[in-house]
Amino acid sequence: MGDDLSTKEMGWVLGRSPAVVRRMIQGGELEAERIPGAYRIPRSAAIRVARERVEREAGRTLSDTEIDRLIDQVIATNEART
Repeated sequence: MGDDLSTKEMGWVLGRSPAVVRRMIQGGELEAERIPGAYRIPRSAAIRVARERVEREAGRTLSDTEIDRLIDQVIATNEART
């Protein structure tokens, strides 16, 4: 997978809509780069936010590699559905 995620992809990772992800970016909760007509979220920021969610909701600690693999799986699964 690529290094950056779209708001749609990040929404899949978080179980939220792209609009919620954009609000997180605008509110400073999530790092992103503004490009014409969109945002790109660095993989490192996606890993950090995904880790926080896993730790908070599942009470588990995962390595960066495990989180990265989960992100790729979520994106691949959702892309296959669309």
